[in-house]
Amino acid sequence: MHAQTLYTFLSGSLLLAATTVLAVDPVLIWSDEFDVDGLPDSSKWLYDVGGSGWGNAEEQFYTEERLENARVESGVLIIEARKEGWPPSRQPTHEYTSARLLSKGYGDWLYGRIEIRAKLPAGTGTWPAIWMMPTGDAYGIWPRSGEIDIMEHVGFDMGTVHGSLHSLNNNWLTGTYPTAFTVVPDVDTTFHDYAIEWSPAGIIFTIDGTELLNAPNPGTSWEDWPFDQPFHLILNVAVGGSWGGQQGVDPDIWPQRLEVDYVRVYDLGDTVALDTDNDQDPNATDPDDDGDGLTDIEEHVLGTNILKQDTDGDGYKDLEEIEAGTSPLLAASYPGSIGLLINTDFSDGDFPWIVHTNFFDFDDVWFGQVGSWGGAYTVLDWVEPVGESEFVFYNLRWEPEQFIAEHLLFQEFKSLSLEMTPGDVIRFRGTASAIASDETFIIEAFIRVLDRSFQKMPESVEFALGPDPVSFELETSLGEDSINLLQLGLLIKGPVWETAVVTFSNLEGTINEEESWAGYPVVEGVVDTGDWLGMLYVGHRPWIWSYSLEGWMYLPVSHVGSSGAWVYVVR
Repeated sequence: MHAQTLYTFLSGSLLLAATTVLAVDPVLIWSDEFDVDGLPDSSKWLYDVGGSGWGNAEEQFYTEERLENARVESGVLIIEARKEGWPPSRQPTHEYTSARLLSKGYGDWLYGRIEIRAKLPAGTGTWPAIWMMPTGDAYGIWPRSGEIDIMEHVGFDMGTVHGSLHSLNNNWLTGTYPTAFTVVPDVDTTFHDYAIEWSPAGIIFTIDGTELLNAPNPGTSWEDWPFDQPFHLILNVAVGGSWGGQQGVDPDIWPQRLEVDYVRVYDLGDTVALDTDNDQDPNATDPDDDGDGLTDIEEHVLGTNILKQDTDGDGYKDLEEIEAGTSPLLAASYPGSIGLLINTDFSDGDFPWIVHTNFFDFDDVWFGQVGSWGGAYTVLDWVEPVGESEFVFYNLRWEPEQFIAEHLLFQEFKSLSLEMTPGDVIRFRGTASAIASDETFIIEAFIRVLDRSFQKMPESVEFALGPDPVSFELETSLGEDSINLLQLGLLIKGPVWETAVVTFSNLEGTINEEESWAGYPVVEGVVDTGDWLGMLYVGHRPWIWSYSLEGWMYLPVSHVGSSGAWVYVVR
């Protein structure tokens, strides 16, 4: 079912104004007409997978290559949200499933007309979206690199369709972002055309060829206008969440579908031809856009940047780090190093630390979540310095609400990005104390090992924190079962009307840390070489911290001679 419509390309600026035809012949450069039944075309679409809430306390678990949630049928793409326990193989952790498709790596564009003909789901708790995110995050994580919401709709306000832009200075948190809405009464029974026309001059949103929002480029800086970099398309149906679930989720309306007749992308004269690695193979057909040896699909799974060979900027290509067993996502983890945690003084803002909050009723049944990684708040809303090296981590109070909140402060590592294997030894150490106004609080340091359903595995370990400062060291050895994520951090769980605080310092995490260095025993990352070099911190070797020199030096063990001679390079 592919309706043939004559489209006008817009230059008007009045909301819902009549449009005029530009003197530009549009050229179709990318499309999916959804002509072949079965799973979505794997040469055009990737999947986001998981049930982390996606920064919006969403209730669904996004699945991958599952016909029940994403399929092409009779010329239409169907993304279907279903009420069913997930995962099916164990105690379900989610009541709903759905799908989220991305064109990332296969369809990334800088300027042009992006047009989607779609019919929306209906009912309270549905939250479909047709939107775009930056492929290379040129200015950093959300909201720094922007977001383009071509179409959003929430089921408790049927027929009201929204279009929006988000940037660092203007986003839904600041309340100043460019946004508009209009009423389309038959969104769930009739296909409509949702589109943007994006150029260096600005972005125009339309519905069925009628202008909804005109957002001109202010010509200031990336903080206001990050839309000068490639973006990719996302199609999804969320369930509940911070917006979609504001009036609850109707349990009796499922399944619900987002149906897409086609996706078409046109060059209006200024679309940039993308070939990131200059290999004469355009990004749309190049399986490795940045030429780092990892395919775009592999990089999507790893979380690395498909348009940047060295995601973490440590001087090693992503593939080099994977082959060495270090993380391409962490500048402190590079071939030859064992350190995991970075930014332990929080000098670089919230990244890459995460604050994640789970909500529980008094029967310890989970009912919601929110996280700093989704922009709902920043890590520095929860963590602040109290001295040169000490920090405090607070719980957040809600009065007069009555429920339990679990706050986690952690850094996270994908198993693939570290090539974790059975027998790998993970250590997490530091100094911490905790005080709480209620004795029911659970306050811990932890190593969490999570499976593909984001559930804790037996290798997870915890250390209870109390009012007296204590140096802790956690250790676990990975087992044979396949793991998904590794998390190192601190936890506060208790009633939201009470208060708890963790004071901590000197957090360190390592993988496969050696027990000796240059023949000297390693104790909590430190070796005592006596009169030779004195006390050294070797947790980030081959970079060594000398307490006597008060500085870093590059000193691999191979540079230490049998006579005691040594060669080092000052950092």
